[in-house]
Amino acid sequence: MDLVCTSSDIVQGNVDSLSLVAEVVECYSPSNEKSWRSLEFKTVEEIKDFYGHYAYRTGFSIRSFLKSRNNSQNKNSDSVHYVRYVCNKQGFKKGSLLNSRNRPISDSPILVEVEKVKEKPEEMLGCKAGILLKLDESANVYRIYKWEGAHTHKLHKAEHLRYLRSFRHVTEAQGQVVVINSKAGMSMRTSYEVMGEGVGGIENLGFRFSDPKNYLITICQKEMVVGEATMVQELFRNEALSKPSFFL
Repeated sequence: MDLVCTSSDIVQGNVDSLSLVAEVVECYSPSNEKSWRSLEFKTVEEIKDFYGHYAYRTGFSIRSFLKSRNNSQNKNSDSVHYVRYVCNKQGFKKGSLLNSRNRPISDSPILVEVEKVKEKPEEMLGCKAGILLKLDESANVYRIYKWEGAHTHKLHKAEHLRYLRSFRHVTEAQGQVVVINSKAGMSMRTSYEVMGEGVGGIENLGFRFSDPKNYLITICQKEMVVGEATMVQELFRNEALSKPSFFL
């Protein structure tokens, strides 16, 4: 998928401000190597924003695959020297038969009786798409070393992008609303629907129902006093000893 440059203002190829990232993305794509070879990034965060904007416009989710502090001499340093972001469907799940290494060597069929269970569709499909950058130590900037744009799967439609993991985000303000509602006794489902009403519907929220739920769990874990978890475990243990049917 080629992206067409819609701005004549960006001519230097330097990403000096995060406000320019979205505009820069419109000018560069994997097939336009001559242009992106001149791109420079000052921080890893700028790289993530750049590739994230490209992924959103293209229709896939991303994840961090590599952040190495080893320099060209393979010696550890204080700076990140290699950065790689990939399509979220890169690689294979452990034991997946989609990976040729896990497939039976013999061509003869093997009959095995198994219990039928509802399986989730494979999320990791061995996609090769990704971007690799290397730190130019002389200029102290990151340059794109390799950019693979071809995907091994269908890309997502624009209306489905909000469900992709790398684009879902619970802001601090939204998180505080979740915490306050929880302390007031409001269920997570009700809290989620109320927040949706405030923006014209839950389809306009930048996250799924599970995201504020996970946010609340994380906050509760951080607020848990040291030793409190041990006390709860001890309580359950004592209850189980005194009442054998406690966990039934």
